[in-house]
Amino acid sequence: MDRIIDVVHVFMLLLFVGWGIFFVHCLRRYRQKPGHAATYQPVKAKVSKYVEVAVGIFEAILLLVFSMPVWAEYKSSPPPADQRMEVRVVGEQFQWDFHYAGKDGVFGKMDARLITASNPLGLRVDDPADPGADDIVTINEFHMPVGRPMYLRLTSKDVIHSFSIPTMRVKQDVIPGMEIPIWFTAVDGATAEELRRQMTETFPVEKASWYRLRHHVAAIDHMGKDGEVVLAQGADLGPTKADGDEKLEALAKTGVTELTMQPRVPLEVVCAQLCGNSHFKMKALLVTHDQAGFDAWIEEKSNPVEPSFEDF
Repeated sequence: MDRIIDVVHVFMLLLFVGWGIFFVHCLRRYRQKPGHAATYQPVKAKVSKYVEVAVGIFEAILLLVFSMPVWAEYKSSPPPADQRMEVRVVGEQFQWDFHYAGKDGVFGKMDARLITASNPLGLRVDDPADPGADDIVTINEFHMPVGRPMYLRLTSKDVIHSFSIPTMRVKQDVIPGMEIPIWFTAVDGATAEELRRQMTETFPVEKASWYRLRHHVAAIDHMGKDGEVVLAQGADLGPTKADGDEKLEALAKTGVTELTMQPRVPLEVVCAQLCGNSHFKMKALLVTHDQAGFDAWIEEKSNPVEPSFEDF
């Protein structure tokens, strides 16, 4: 998939440069000037025809040789039901709702008449014996195990959304009235903790900016010359630019020259389809666990009486 993206970008760059040169040539050669009359008959040229045919052939190769075989192979081989982790995902303006079957592995029944702010999917929880009694529903917080096939059942409450995990090359439109499956497997070992460790960077304090680091937290305790902690591990630079500038100034005054920072959220789910005026806010935290950690999370959140609804 990355190879196809690279090929398309190079191809589009060549087209952009070529057509840009031709455009400048036309502006210069056919500009208005004394003694020059406009010609309204189309220019007949063999070179342009050859270029257009070549572009068409190349685009056909991209579709028939690269894209369509990959897509056909992917869509024809969903993970077996006994091996995959199944999650229902519901998009709505402007949040993602994630529905897990709980410890019993059985999804509970839903009723649209029961939908409330605290029960966004209308899950029936009035009967402790109902399969949905231990179901888990999270809002804008997606937990998944690594190394295990994920099978997501996507639908929407209102308008068309697009479920996208950019770093995993996962994307699928979410359409109201339809349930569309998508499946993928996160690389074994790509837990949230490991990703944060791998994405840790060092920034010079004198060149650091709040805007650049507003989504980062400190990876270590940053101490001044007197040994006092100025920026503790896990802390950020503050919610506003003014707060960030003040914190950076305090770090510089106390002798801290470098910041060791890591992303607060190494992975996230976004909506890739313009779905309304707050589309940009439609993001979900993606937390990856090893299988033991995921099982522990399910155990913690499963409730024998009612599901757990969390706001991130």
